[in-house]
Amino acid sequence: MTNEQGSPRSCEMCGLWTVLHWSRTCTGCTAWRKKYRERGACPRCRHEAHLNTDGLCKPCLYAIRAEDDAEWALALPGARPRDLQLLVGLVRDYANTARPLARGTGGGRRVGEEWRRKLKVQREGVPTEPPAVLEPETWGQIPLFTVPRTLTQATVSAIVGRTVSGWEQARPVLVEMAAEHGLSAGWHFKVAEMVRLALAVREAEGSRLLPEALLRDLPTNGDAVRLVLLRIGLLAPAPEPLRFSRTDQPARTPYITAPAPITPRGPRQCRDCHAWIPGDQRAGFRCDPCRHWRELHPAGRCERCGTDGLALRDGRCRGCHPYRLLDAARPRTSRATQLVIVLPTGVGGPVLPFAVDKPLAEPEPEVPAWHVSRGQQALFTARRDWSPVLARLRRRAAEELPLTEAAGQLVEEFAQRRRDGRSPDNRKSIRTLTTLVYWLGADLVISERDVHDLAQLDRNLAAKPVCQFLRARGLLRDDPELHQDADEAWTETLLASLPETLPSEVRTWVTVLRSQGRREDEPRSYDGIRRYLTVVQPTLAAWAAAGVATLREITHDQVEKAVEGLTGHGRRQLAIALRSLFRALKREKVIFRDPARNLPVGDLKGVPQSVPSDQLAGLLDQAKTPLGRLVIALVAVHAVPGTDLRTILTTDLRLARGTLEIRRGLLRHTLYLEEFTHRLASEWLTYRHRRWPASTNPHLLVSQKTALDTDQPAVSIGLLRLDLPKGVTLDCLRQDRILNEAFETGDPLRLMRLFGITEQTAMRYVGAAHPERTAKLPK
Repeated sequence: MTNEQGSPRSCEMCGLWTVLHWSRTCTGCTAWRKKYRERGACPRCRHEAHLNTDGLCKPCLYAIRAEDDAEWALALPGARPRDLQLLVGLVRDYANTARPLARGTGGGRRVGEEWRRKLKVQREGVPTEPPAVLEPETWGQIPLFTVPRTLTQATVSAIVGRTVSGWEQARPVLVEMAAEHGLSAGWHFKVAEMVRLALAVREAEGSRLLPEALLRDLPTNGDAVRLVLLRIGLLAPAPEPLRFSRTDQPARTPYITAPAPITPRGPRQCRDCHAWIPGDQRAGFRCDPCRHWRELHPAGRCERCGTDGLALRDGRCRGCHPYRLLDAARPRTSRATQLVIVLPTGVGGPVLPFAVDKPLAEPEPEVPAWHVSRGQQALFTARRDWSPVLARLRRRAAEELPLTEAAGQLVEEFAQRRRDGRSPDNRKSIRTLTTLVYWLGADLVISERDVHDLAQLDRNLAAKPVCQFLRARGLLRDDPELHQDADEAWTETLLASLPETLPSEVRTWVTVLRSQGRREDEPRSYDGIRRYLTVVQPTLAAWAAAGVATLREITHDQVEKAVEGLTGHGRRQLAIALRSLFRALKREKVIFRDPARNLPVGDLKGVPQSVPSDQLAGLLDQAKTPLGRLVIALVAVHAVPGTDLRTILTTDLRLARGTLEIRRGLLRHTLYLEEFTHRLASEWLTYRHRRWPASTNPHLLVSQKTALDTDQPAVSIGLLRLDLPKGVTLDCLRQDRILNEAFETGDPLRLMRLFGITEQTAMRYVGAAHPERTAKLPK
């Protein structure tokens, strides 16, 4: 019986089970047989086969790499013959990645170092089988006592391929919860891992219902797992609902309607000094003095008690440091320390006696810091250090700070405004403003530098929303250094770092690019100038290191030598930058001859490529937001570039006429929206109005951060690519759309009118779609 075409069977040479097309050997073995025609007995597997230059057959050569066979690679005497049948499944994975065998034959220093290291690891007795993790027990068995488990991500990985009972009932519940609360796919996968882990713990306990207290052993997402197990009826709830989150944040866990309060920790010992910590303190497993001690001193091994990993001062830990004088006075006979109890904050020792006939004095209310009256001029200004202020207020909530009446009204107005605007991270901005007005007062014009310095000390503080609010009320003094263009500042820093005379000549080039030279031209932005300088800076540094004092000494040979070692896009960029540099210096009469005048730049030789159909299928279904669907439609249907998407204004979209105007400098390109794109644009406008009704950003596409920003910035290009799958970019979708139209029509004028591209770009796409039209006719 003959074998059918494409039917799976085993290769005669390597034994690999694969799909063979009218052949008895796989593709790799066919190429191996053509390359190595000498046959013989393989010294490793003792089989008759085609041998390579090392005297090995193809399965053995790849198996040495797959198995890390260090004994054979090092040519150790007495190496046993290897069985070929055990290596059949490994040939497929290593057939394309195996390198030529480097087998040690001598005693050189670098011969076989990697194989010797692998042999040492193998001979040390590395366990071949992983230890058993959460083995299922007999169902219905009542445990005598429950031992807390240490569950980590390694435990999750160990049960990935295991069939866990109850998972089929939990899977639809997870999908339902994610759809009900609008949670992401990342939440679904993370909680799914924790649910499988909890079900594996249930099997290890052998009980039909998992006790709720065992969910404390899960690494994360204990609240979500509790709800999933309750819905499928596999959880034995506690008398009072437990809370597994470490903080009270119901806004970040929308699936928890009534979170239970976090129970205070019981009495415990400090891990460093072994002091007894009262149970009413919410600190961790180290007392406050030990935590501050760790911030001040480096860690090491205590010379008195011998404990490793403790913060040391003069070689002693905090528990042994008070005994230094006692140990110096007499020989040490014991290394024990006195057990102490951590007293509450502010209590320095035993309680002092007081008269019973005299009432206790009322504590003085804490008043805000001294404030300066508004309009009073300062004698001198100095940059504030906000570290002591934050250290003083770190343990106090923003609502507990005593504020003046004017300061309280200002904070309340700011909080109400942020609440109406639905801006994220409101608590950061409110705490920043509260700290400022508490320390400086509400009648003082606050410096913008103070706001930024305060926000840089803590990630839970925000500066930009506070500055915008104070600027609108005339309570902010702007700092010009904070509003300087970042690219301009980088350019000035680079010019200052260049050696001696080169900065003046490069600065002349920057002046010409900014259209401030002898002739007026279209000015370039500092963003483009920074890209030029980034490309040219290594070449200028190499010339300066070679002793070049001025660019007048540069010759044509030196320019060609600078670009001869580069290829592709890097060479093109450097050639364009050098031609621009010397052309500008020649125009300003700084140099006499242009050494880069005849330097070839090259042209774009890349051919536009189409996107595979399997990546385009279901692209809109994968988009999760109205913004992502509108972006995909504008790029994949109308071929709008990503840079143009960021600059589209809301007024450019006219749904009544069905048009969208694209701004490209002084030019305008009008898109006529079909029914599908028109519907997606209408859905996006409705979503934007409902989500950010107070937004004043004129751009059509906004995000959670740019919608309520009074500076009205455009969205980032990374946000536009957020809903695209891996391997697909905006440029790829745009090229695929234009190339598809070029295949259909082949008319460059239609491409120019439809997509607003230049004639060179249109001819490039027509040439890629119809190469026969670009062939030169014989004369």
